[in-house]
Amino acid sequence: MKTTFALAGTLALLSLPSAASAATTFDLEGIDAGVYEGSLIVNDGDLSMTITAEGANYLTVLDIGVAQLGQRSVYANLFNPADTDAFVPMRFSFNQLISSITFNFGDGGGEDDGVVSIAAYTAAGVLLGTATEIFPEDFAEAKSLTLDFVGASYFIASTSAPYNAHSLGFDVSAVQTVGVPEPATWALMIAGFGLTGLALRRRQASVEACA
Repeated sequence: MKTTFALAGTLALLSLPSAASAATTFDLEGIDAGVYEGSLIVNDGDLSMTITAEGANYLTVLDIGVAQLGQRSVYANLFNPADTDAFVPMRFSFNQLISSITFNFGDGGGEDDGVVSIAAYTAAGVLLGTATEIFPEDFAEAKSLTLDFVGASYFIASTSAPYNAHSLGFDVSAVQTVGVPEPATWALMIAGFGLTGLALRRRQASVEACA
């Protein structure tokens, strides 16, 4: 019984919540409007977000006239200047593991962007899951998608529309990184392992004495 209790105690310690990291907002308000070739890197303290165009080189940052997106959002295109029907998905990569993230997206309406899809991946490219939202032709506001996949390293945003695909402007808000256990939590975990080891040694000694 002692061993059982010690193991249960250790498992309980391991399940203690890690320290919560403060939410970070990458709303692009501090980024100059214009066309960026290659990648766009946005920093907030130790957290860095890199935006790249999938299979292309151009990112455009501008005000698309949707109040919910503020003054800046980003979309990707095959060419510079942007050409209709040549929009491409974007990759949002982070230098820390992400547990939760919210994407905001929208346009001025008049274009059928179909289904917006945002997929979360590990650093090794393993798909963790996908969130989707319908963005109809006559919708001239912004929508949001929140993904809660612990351990995500990057996200790919795209649309299903065959024409003018991914002309939506995107920004990122409420980014939550994977927390690291506080020193007190580590101390409790170590103590739990120690109790487990002591209980196992006592049990082994008891078995040997009875043999």
